[in-house]
Amino acid sequence: MEKIEKLQDYLKSLATTAQPGDRLPTVRSLMRDFKISQPGVQRALQALKEEGLVDAQVGRGTFFVGSSANPSAAGTRILPQKGRSVILLRRPSATQRARFVMDRLQAMVTDGGDMTLEVGYSNADHARRVLQSLPRFDACVIQNSFEQMPVEMLASLRRKSDNVIVDGAWLVGTDVDAVGFEWGRPVERAVRLLATSGHQDIHYITTANSFLANELGLHRYRQIREEAPYATLLHEPDLLPSLPSREFELAVLERLAAIAREPGEKRRGVLVWGIESGQRLRAGLHARGIRVPEDISIVLLGRSDVEAEREGFFHLIGYSAQEQAEALYARLKSRWSDPHAPYGLSLITMHEVEGHSVLLAPSSAPDGPPSQAKDKPGG
Repeated sequence: MEKIEKLQDYLKSLATTAQPGDRLPTVRSLMRDFKISQPGVQRALQALKEEGLVDAQVGRGTFFVGSSANPSAAGTRILPQKGRSVILLRRPSATQRARFVMDRLQAMVTDGGDMTLEVGYSNADHARRVLQSLPRFDACVIQNSFEQMPVEMLASLRRKSDNVIVDGAWLVGTDVDAVGFEWGRPVERAVRLLATSGHQDIHYITTANSFLANELGLHRYRQIREEAPYATLLHEPDLLPSLPSREFELAVLERLAAIAREPGEKRRGVLVWGIESGQRLRAGLHARGIRVPEDISIVLLGRSDVEAEREGFFHLIGYSAQEQAEALYARLKSRWSDPHAPYGLSLITMHEVEGHSVLLAPSSAPDGPPSQAKDKPGG
């Protein structure tokens, strides 16, 4: 009985802040989260019905009556609000590209006649406590910006919404949806571009922080290093301890300058992930006396439609922020139209935007960007 009483207390706490028409958590999620059998959950729900806190509607589900309602209203049919509600969670330290994705998604949701609540949080434990006081939502979109999310936080979100969508390729195999990308294919394309352009020294600079998309890029790079003739061209990846920030960009600049100044006449090329400002990168290299592409060729791994990253100069391979926002919205609508569809991961398409930061092979045309086959540019 102790588990049932805890469940009743939890549901009553939700009822005190719920609006009329807010849905209760599903029986399945309550069974999972509170480790209670289905009959036990049903007994707890029945107790709330008897107190006039919830109303069950055949074919529609169970809804909170609302804290302002009186017990006599228990038999009244409570209809959900017009327009669905979506909570958007993101870290306040999110990168420019992450903000771009979330802003576009929010515009799509509101243009579609639904409502959004955006919450920026810096501490997962504090956010979890605050979430307990909020009503349920028709969907929750999470953007974690490379940082770890405690399992307790995810469990809290599942109690607040039956539809959880993650902006990023992680949590695959769980009862959440995800939209993301991986850096394996862009890394391979960049390596082959530099190799076919005659570069004999190829480096890869990225973060040491572990997240799935980056790990897949590193995995592919290390695989290519084992292939002939790339084994003699590719160096061990340079893993920087921080995530995209001014500190990260400064570390990239110092590493690029060191590579460009290495003795010898070899043609050097570098794949660089995590640059937010191509203008700052180019200015920093110029201040250090490094010419691009004469002294070093650079291929950025980033967002094809965030112009600030490549600044109209750098060759860039990556993904479209606009397409990521569209994929998140499409997954959201798909989940609403078919709640019982299998959960899964949607991967967006790679794009390549030509630039002037790669030195061509001597046999190539001397002017203009390289002309290798590429995917349709994004943005």
